[in-house]
Amino acid sequence: MPDPKPDRKSVFIEKIMPVTLLNEQVYYEHGGNPFKGLHRWYSRKPLSFSRASVLGSLLPADVTMEEFEWLLGLNRRGKDGLQDKTTKLYKTTPSPERIKRVQELCEQIWGTKTPTVLDAFAGGGSIPFEAARYGLNVLASDLNPVAVVTMKAAIEYPLKFGADLQVEIDKWVKWVGDEAEKRLALFFPSSYGEDIQNYFWVHTVVCPNCESTVPLNPNWWLSRTTNYVGRGQARVATSNWYAVKPIPSPDEKQVNFGLIRGRKGSSSTIQTDEGEFEPDNLATLSRGVGRCPNCNGVIEDEYIKSFAQNSGLGHQLYAVSYRTGKNPLEFRVPEKIDIEGIKKAENFLSKNRGEWELNNLIPTQEIPSNTHRGPDMYLYGVYKWMDLFNPRQLLTLVTYREIIDEAKERLREKYSVEKLEAIVVYLSLVFDRCADTNCRLAHWDSSRAGSKRGSAQHALNLMWNYPEVNGAGDLWKWCADAFASEYRSLCDLLSSNFNSQAIPGLLGIEQKTVQIQAASADSLYHLPDKSLLTVVTDPPYYDAIRYGEISDFFYVWLRANLLDILPDLFFNELTDKDNEAIANPGRFRGMGESPDVLARRDYEAKMALAFAEYYRVLRDDGVMTVQFNHKDSGAWDVLAKSLIDAGFEITASWAVSTENPQNLHQAQKNSVSSTVLLVCRKRDPKAGQAWWDDLRPDVANLVEQRAPEFEANDITGIDLYLSAFGPALNVFSRNYPILDSSGNPVRPEEAFAEARRAIANYRFRKLAQTDTAGFDPLTTWYMLAWDAFRAREFPYDDARQLALAIGGFNVAELGKTHKLLEIKSGTCKFLSPDQRFKKRAFAVTPNEFSARYLVDGLHAIIALYLEEGTIEPVRRFLKATGLLSNDLFMRSWEVALKVIPRIGDERKRIPEEKALADLWLAMDEIKAKVVYIQPELNVGDEQQSLDFDTSVE
Repeated sequence: MPDPKPDRKSVFIEKIMPVTLLNEQVYYEHGGNPFKGLHRWYSRKPLSFSRASVLGSLLPADVTMEEFEWLLGLNRRGKDGLQDKTTKLYKTTPSPERIKRVQELCEQIWGTKTPTVLDAFAGGGSIPFEAARYGLNVLASDLNPVAVVTMKAAIEYPLKFGADLQVEIDKWVKWVGDEAEKRLALFFPSSYGEDIQNYFWVHTVVCPNCESTVPLNPNWWLSRTTNYVGRGQARVATSNWYAVKPIPSPDEKQVNFGLIRGRKGSSSTIQTDEGEFEPDNLATLSRGVGRCPNCNGVIEDEYIKSFAQNSGLGHQLYAVSYRTGKNPLEFRVPEKIDIEGIKKAENFLSKNRGEWELNNLIPTQEIPSNTHRGPDMYLYGVYKWMDLFNPRQLLTLVTYREIIDEAKERLREKYSVEKLEAIVVYLSLVFDRCADTNCRLAHWDSSRAGSKRGSAQHALNLMWNYPEVNGAGDLWKWCADAFASEYRSLCDLLSSNFNSQAIPGLLGIEQKTVQIQAASADSLYHLPDKSLLTVVTDPPYYDAIRYGEISDFFYVWLRANLLDILPDLFFNELTDKDNEAIANPGRFRGMGESPDVLARRDYEAKMALAFAEYYRVLRDDGVMTVQFNHKDSGAWDVLAKSLIDAGFEITASWAVSTENPQNLHQAQKNSVSSTVLLVCRKRDPKAGQAWWDDLRPDVANLVEQRAPEFEANDITGIDLYLSAFGPALNVFSRNYPILDSSGNPVRPEEAFAEARRAIANYRFRKLAQTDTAGFDPLTTWYMLAWDAFRAREFPYDDARQLALAIGGFNVAELGKTHKLLEIKSGTCKFLSPDQRFKKRAFAVTPNEFSARYLVDGLHAIIALYLEEGTIEPVRRFLKATGLLSNDLFMRSWEVALKVIPRIGDERKRIPEEKALADLWLAMDEIKAKVVYIQPELNVGDEQQSLDFDTSVE
């Protein structure tokens, strides 16, 4: 390994980062980024965060914070010195002055105005997109063709063709839609005056008891939206709630439906002339078990799956939504005209299906059986990707396919090969949105009377009921409207908004060199050794998202539409999952060893090869910044080991809250919101090995030194523990290998364990204003668990690691012995005090109570208070047990009020927090010993809304 250049210059990100600013900017961005609307991709990082990652990795360390803010796009600070709080970076295009200054600074430190930024895990494309906005050279690649096509549409085509292409996109999108409307009208008939929007389907099986066709539906709601006029007592609802009522029909061996309509009733009911109707009481499926309305017989889960696998689940239409003129959305049950349209579609599909399959108009690829998704789908008789659509949905998509093929022939007569490629790609992306919207994976949100796409989550889940959008018009138009206009926005964001009247090259477009290609990150053979200055990359997060499996849903349709346009990209039948750098146990079943262990090894090997390639192509003075987000310490261990084995050391780290706060801050479930930036340099090969016992104190010291800085940037809870991994790696990665006292190699997980211990000690001292001396480990763990996870549920591994950091017990004892947790399926859940009392974890009679664990005392008084509803039994218990005079117990009470989340909605408050706060308010003797600052009442939601679109992209 050659010596790094002795004149290696520090970059801005190694000195400081505006973490608080980025937290604010990321918060603004969720749901508003036009880049994400092109195509569904998972865990796409915010543009503002990616911009700061790129600039911070390129600019010299002597750039001031104020100038860095300005280069990001904020206005300069005024005489008051206050930061610009009005600019939204994600929609702010860098000005020519800023671009020029960035390039001047790059020339000062690197000797070139436009250094090349490489991201070989480009995925959603946020990093190359932001690098391109500053006129830098960009090399972006990904193994997954879906990602590559999306990046081409988001970056390459806007830079190449500018805003003029929007006119052509609009023209051909409209042409496809108009043709589809004419050809599909026969299959979507409607009564005079009705503009049908959606058809509502439910999956069916044949009852094993009475042989009726049974619709299996856990939810018969259609609309729970209410509009009001007036205020106070004069406030009146102006819109109805809708639901469907299944009507038994034993003689016909089927179930019919009636429409329920009325104003909102009490709770979740509909107020009708006959009284209040509760749709939830008529569910025909609950927790996988069905119920037949005709014979009231139970349909077991095993039977449902067996029927699905052997016969296939059926489909029954149970409702239709429509509009008349500009009136609000209305609903009705199916009529004869609806059924006739469906039968025509089924007959037409049956007649032509064979020919369509031969002509590759229908994706016949099988869902791979060795993936996680395959066996899950197989349980319900779904073996091929085309099975995820009912017959009319499939007919609709095939019709779109035929029309796009016809469009290609017309385009070939008019346009160059490059422009043909771009227009067809955009048509294909509209098509993909149609497939996502109109499939058996989509679901209806009755709370807003709207549908959600099948890919709304990080998984593909078959729905028992699902909406079908009118394919003769609304489907293509809606999906095109949501997508097509974003091209011009992308041109604006990329400063490529030139048109035919502008002077070509006026905006310096020729300076922007972007290369986007399909390539595996572990095989960058097209790049010479030591040819690049900067790598900014966002690698796959271990097992968090299985990109290949999920994107196959889109890939099969993109392949059908684009195989003749981009043959090299879509050569394979499905995405390449063998070379994908994720930990997927499904690929290693039946190999004689634990699939989880084999998946971990496979991920580690692939990440090591990828980082070795990054090392090879990076100059000795170059910088690599890695973005990583995962709760599992095992994932961090593998990532760090791969980095260190490749020859890198971590010189700095920063944690930024990059995930949507509306989806994360829940009092019942724990989530990680931060992405950690790891700044890497080539390690000095002369550093030599080191001993862990010598490094351990340095890790703890650096972690505790950085902890207040992280907290000052609003990094708390589990994110604080994760942020500590950066400083730990900073120490750990300088020397390699690192050996224990027996001479055995030490993995990074040892450094992470030390970091956890340091943070645990730091947090406890801060919370209790003292160290852990005198506090039993069970109580210490309980307080720190609430402080870290801020949720009733959290991962088992995190609980285990925290227990190891504190010492004194195994985490399994928390469930079996102390009855503090419910542990199952890799998840832990705090048991409430009354649940623990019923399990006899503690006693509430003074002569039987043991004060060995302070948390048992807290839970005992909570259980007493909740049971008796008055403070007197609590007062007597505290005196009789001596807890009232126990300073450590009072300190535990004080800490509990700090760490258990206080929810503004009174109905959702956590019982432990509410009881302890109520007792503090009611008992003067407690007030005298416990300091508690009452939080301000929050009359609204805990997290204020900024009108975000909370859909995941």
